[in-house]
Amino acid sequence: MGLYKTGYLASNPIDNVPAPRLQKKILSSITREQLDTIFNYCKFDRDKALVTFLFYSGIRLSEAVNVRAKNFDFEQGTVGILGKGNRYRKALSGNGIVKAWFSEHDSFELGRTGIKTMIQRLSNDSSISFNCHSLRRSFACHCIKSGLSSRVTQLLGGWASLKLVEHLTPKYGYNKQVTC
Repeated sequence: MGLYKTGYLASNPIDNVPAPRLQKKILSSITREQLDTIFNYCKFDRDKALVTFLFYSGIRLSEAVNVRAKNFDFEQGTVGILGKGNRYRKALSGNGIVKAWFSEHDSFELGRTGIKTMIQRLSNDSSISFNCHSLRRSFACHCIKSGLSSRVTQLLGGWASLKLVEHLTPKYGYNKQVTC
């Protein structure tokens, strides 16, 4: 039995040992080619519209659940989002697939659990490991890769700080732990 537990030592010597440094988890994002592959596994137009919207707008899952047709301005290519912290911002509206969906529907007609389940099914079926948040990271990577500044990317994605965008965008001058 240990010396500390038996009372021979007054303090636990392990308290003075620093915790080991753990390897950072590599954050994933998907490419446009992978997005095309995922589309092949979409069973419904809604699935394509939702995946497209998450990929091209960078919005959070909770924001996608609450988006309505009236929030879109397709002429400007934007959508008004009530985001994290109850802050209003504009995000990119996606493409023609999203426009076609919202010309006939008011919402994606799914809650958080439904969207997560649909994304998990697509991930399993396509053998491409992704989730809602990796689509958000993909948005950041593709914005920076396309030449947008990290500040504009931050505003469009609704990130609170520039450091978060820099953390999500690896070989474009930032965190090497993310794969784009």
